[in-house]
Amino acid sequence: MKCDIRPMPAARRLVRPRGMTLLEVVLALAVFSIAALALVGTINQIATAGIESQKLLEIEQGLESLLDEYGKMPQIRELNQQIQPGQDGVAYHVLIELVRDLRNQDGRFLQNTYRILVTARWEEGGAPLEVSAETLRYAGTFLPVN
Repeated sequence: MKCDIRPMPAARRLVRPRGMTLLEVVLALAVFSIAALALVGTINQIATAGIESQKLLEIEQGLESLLDEYGKMPQIRELNQQIQPGQDGVAYHVLIELVRDLRNQDGRFLQNTYRILVTARWEEGGAPLEVSAETLRYAGTFLPVN
């Protein structure tokens, strides 16, 4: 038995490319671009949420400050006051009213108790938004002791 080994003609040899083809490079860039765009969009949403959260925190601090200021008035009285918007675009409304028919757990009327309601209003994205805070205060709380 005789084996005859002949070399293959050059035209029939399979040549494997040593580098990446242009199509592979374009596909890799497309996949990378899609992933990068998704990541940038997510980072943008996180930044927007952080800014909105910071603004809401500042508004809540403004509400708390106004509740504290009006709640510690020595001579509390009924009041309906608008506070014009500042640089932040937030307008506040303070309402102090005498509470009638307020009873304790024993059923006794609590007299000289005032309700302090502070409301913040602003616009965000063209939509009006509103947040409120309230507390009750007895009229004699901050009277001087003789």
